[in-house]
Amino acid sequence: MKLDENNVRDYAESLVAQVRAGDDEMASRLDFSERSVWALEALIRLSDEKFADPTTPERGKELTVFYAGCYLGETLSRNLSGVWRFADDYAQSSVVFPFGDGGLQVFPFQKLIKRVTDGAKGNDLVDYFEGLKTQITTG
Repeated sequence: MKLDENNVRDYAESLVAQVRAGDDEMASRLDFSERSVWALEALIRLSDEKFADPTTPERGKELTVFYAGCYLGETLSRNLSGVWRFADDYAQSSVVFPFGDGGLQVFPFQKLIKRVTDGAKGNDLVDYFEGLKTQITTG
């Protein structure tokens, strides 16, 4: 899937629509605000056991990474003044923030791959967002 400035937003919104189909209350928390990262982490936690099961199809994990990565990247971009930098391989796409002399680049899809593959310990999305926010605002 090739990403660009327009369709990344569409894919992020698609995650919200998918959640709304099953849980309207949870979907209302996915509003691209800083607090919505809590809801995204809660959604991923619901599937942690399934992700750890070796019989779970890789395609399901890949789709989670893709849609959640679009959402996380959009939320980072909107709340911390980042700019997407798209790569041919969506998993290598990043968000760049003004920071220091050259900027700070983060890779939301790579973070989601670690989160889905290795679980929450050390990969919590809320901690990730908060750490990045602190670094940008105090650095």
